Amino acid sequence: MRKQTIRRRRAELLISMVVAVFVTIQGGSAQAQTAESSATNSPINQTQSALRPSSSRTQITALSLQEAIQLSIANNLNTRLAGEQRNEALGAKIQALAALLPNVSASASQASNTVNLAAQGLTPKIFPIPTTLIGPFNSFDARFQFAQSVFNLSSIRDFQSAQVGARLADLQEKLAREQVASLASLAYLNALRSQSDVGTAQANLNLAKTLLTLANNQKNAGVATGVDVTRAETRVADQETRLAQAETAEQTAMLNLLRVAGLPLDSRPELTDPLEFDAQPAPVVEVALQTAAQDRVEIAIAEQEVKRLGYERKAAQAELYPSADFFANYGSSGVQVNELALPTHSVGVRVNIPIFNGGATYGRIKSAKSRETQGRLRLDDTRQQVEQDVRNTLQALTTGAKQVQSAQQQVKLAERELEQSRDRFSAGVGDNIEVLNAQTALENARNAQVSALTAYNTARINLAAALGRAETFRW
Repeated sequence: MRKQTIRRRRAELLISMVVAVFVTIQGGSAQAQTAESSATNSPINQTQSALRPSSSRTQITALSLQEAIQLSIANNLNTRLAGEQRNEALGAKIQALAALLPNVSASASQASNTVNLAAQGLTPKIFPIPTTLIGPFNSFDARFQFAQSVFNLSSIRDFQSAQVGARLADLQEKLAREQVASLASLAYLNALRSQSDVGTAQANLNLAKTLLTLANNQKNAGVATGVDVTRAETRVADQETRLAQAETAEQTAMLNLLRVAGLPLDSRPELTDPLEFDAQPAPVVEVALQTAAQDRVEIAIAEQEVKRLGYERKAAQAELYPSADFFANYGSSGVQVNELALPTHSVGVRVNIPIFNGGATYGRIKSAKSRETQGRLRLDDTRQQVEQDVRNTLQALTTGAKQVQSAQQQVKLAERELEQSRDRFSAGVGDNIEVLNAQTALENARNAQVSALTAYNTARINLAAALGRAETFRW
């Protein structure tokens, strides 16, 4: 009867171990599938998948600034790396939490053993035994092990530090999105500026050809000389060269925009947002500084970094405190699976009291305190840098608006001067040197207008970035 009871318990134990292993494997697979499904179905990944260009899709024919920003965020390497670093931080958080959760495992072994008693001091001189070699004999053991941390303050602080690290990774991903949005806006603006340069160069070339025609007509009428025609032809050749240079620069700027946005480099989308002057009142300095203090991700990152380093210091200090663990195991041991196998178990509590480890803990505490102090210094510097960014961009915005207004006035005056000079040349009052000088003044005024518009809109983009709103910037 006793043997039957032992065999039944042994069979139940083996079945329980098999079921536990199966459940563990299935649970791990389900968790992996759930994590993969959650990562795939997250809003950010869905947005990136929707915006990421595919070779099977029709190439984009029109591109607005908002679309360029969203495409850049979805396709740029920095944002995608930041997303993976966020997943890495979540993995570190799970690892830190594992030290506070139960640890359950199962094991089974069957071995054939021999023992030399002489190695344990049992020699024939001391004990009357015929031989010191025992065996071979069989041993079997199968059991569950359970371990649980009852109190470990250092592990608790490590988990709190990992929690802050996960939030820090989210903020760093947001910072990457802000930086990429600012980069995309500037690339879009540079492409617009290059297109405006091409338009200006084409207008200057058309004007030069018109003046060349005028010089030929005046020469045929006996009013101008061959020198006047040569000057006009030289100006046409010069404008053709500048147009070719502007077209090359425009192609380079467009390729850079396509590269940032992750679009095919052989596409030629039309930029739908024009380069124009949108006079907007600059925000009040105090209001802008308050907005930047609330919305700039760099400040939030520096604050979370100080918090994380504080938990690291507390974790190092907690190594000086005792820790307690609960452990237990239950199983069956005997000669073989079906021979003399009896249920055995062990239950206990282990307390670890640190006494001296050569000063390693105090060294870690000192290093952690230093890193925390460095983090606070970086936080103060970040706040000052944010304030400087806001003040600089506000000044640049005000100056840029004045430059645009001045450049517009210069273009009007240069056009009037050219018209008057052309009338004088047509009337035969003078040669075309005066006309060419007026043409040069108009060319410079047009270039200055494009530069002023670019500088003003660059200041607008930089102001949005300084306020922490580059991702939501609109033309």
